Amino acid sequence: MFYKVAILCVLLAVATGYQIKSQHKKHDACLVTCAGWTEPGKGFLKYSDGKNSYIDVSMAHCGFIDTPVIVSSLHGSGSHWQATGGSAIYTPTRDSFRNYVYHKDGSYGLVRNMMWYIQYVAVGYIC
Repeated sequence: MFYKVAILCVLLAVATGYQIKSQHKKHDACLVTCAGWTEPGKGFLKYSDGKNSYIDVSMAHCGFIDTPVIVSSLHGSGSHWQATGGSAIYTPTRDSFRNYVYHKDGSYGLVRNMMWYIQYVAVGYIC
């Protein structure tokens, strides 16, 4: 299953990368695809409602010079199919982005129990 999601993300990134190239006309060698994930069950913080959560995802290792195009998804061992927000990107920068994750039963308790994590693919320029 993981490889199917990874292939889909790469296809989306390639399609999005084409749009970036046509808009900015920068050198193709500067355009990179960077993928990563957060540590399962860790990094999520409690949202102000006391039961849901958010996570700041670092992409600093990618070395982007501007904010890239980002695709993210929520993964885990269970119940993440009922959650929302894992693919919604907030406050994107060249180094990071945030996801707010909502679950009807509260996501904060499920994060550790179900080993939730964010996986992402980002396409942007490094020069």
